[in-house]
Amino acid sequence: MAIESWRNWRAVVALASLVLAVSACKSTPTRETTEELALEPAVNVVVDDLLKQAGPSILDRLVARQVALDPFLDGDNGQQTVAAKKAEELLLAQLTARRSHLRVLPFRGNEVSKAEYLITGSIKRSSAHGGYILTSSLTDRRVGLVIAQAAVPVQRASVDETPTRFFAESPSVVKDRVTEGYLKTAETPAGGSADPVYLSSVPTAAVLAEALEAYNAEQWEKALTYYTEASSRPDGAQLRVFNGIYLSNVQLGRHDAAELAFARIVALGLATDNLAVRILFNPGGTEFWRDPRVSGAYPMWIRQIARETQAGGYCLTIVGHTSRTGAEAVNARLSLARARVMREALLREVPALGSALRIDGKGSSENIVGSGTDDVRDSLDRRVEFRAVSCGA
Repeated sequence: MAIESWRNWRAVVALASLVLAVSACKSTPTRETTEELALEPAVNVVVDDLLKQAGPSILDRLVARQVALDPFLDGDNGQQTVAAKKAEELLLAQLTARRSHLRVLPFRGNEVSKAEYLITGSIKRSSAHGGYILTSSLTDRRVGLVIAQAAVPVQRASVDETPTRFFAESPSVVKDRVTEGYLKTAETPAGGSADPVYLSSVPTAAVLAEALEAYNAEQWEKALTYYTEASSRPDGAQLRVFNGIYLSNVQLGRHDAAELAFARIVALGLATDNLAVRILFNPGGTEFWRDPRVSGAYPMWIRQIARETQAGGYCLTIVGHTSRTGAEAVNARLSLARARVMREALLREVPALGSALRIDGKGSSENIVGSGTDDVRDSLDRRVEFRAVSCGA
């Protein structure tokens, strides 16, 4: 009888939470802010708005809400940037300082399971006013609903798009379905459903957050342990995971293990049609970047791309990209020439791929960052993509 009563009580609590969440979403609309603010004041506005929308209910007075803060990302490319990390730190400090009804738990593997709520956030370029938009949402994990969401314009001058170390050094673009789900959740208005793929991946995301922190702190063994743990999970086949295993092994001087990890990056990227590699060329030319610390691994990367393409029976369109610096007609020709160089390099590894490889050049028309700074901040804009296509096309 006691067990049945407890089950009934849990059902009542869950139903009440759903009703309260939905009613809160309907009764307290997101504050509309059009003035561009510096990053710190923008975060303050976001916190004000989230707390107002998620005001304490009767249930919250009985049991304090427990919320976990998933690290903020750049909304355009899925990377952790200096600005995204700063916004996350400011938001956490504000929530802690105000001693609100939200109890913030560390986003760690052993803590995130206790969190009833999740905070996600992103900062991305705004086409409307030339600055940025800081967006954050509060999600009730128990019912999968976003119960509060805020978006505030941010001044361009206060946003540093430099990626943190892991993302700056990752050989491939790491934005995948899980990352897209995270960003979608951060931008979902109150009352909408959080992305189910993202929600199901939160336990693994917590492990990856610890791995990211360790890597950025140059704790290579610790980072490798976390990335390896993540890879063993049912949802561990993620580009972030394999990039982390690759980078950690490189830092530890374990080159054979690093090559195996890069092969997994390529295999997953080709299988999901999401393989974009950060292969850099000398400015205005078709020779690989002259610094061996950057381009020293390229022969191995090319070898693994060629082998995995042949092993999987893929046909590829190799797509070159450039930053937006310079005339677009020149960029289009340059990106095509770089794609041709990559095709020739792959054929030197596996000549049998001749009929399976085509080339295309996009110039700067598909920039991900678009800053035109020609440095680490927009290195993704100078990527080379390998797009799987029908071999009969």
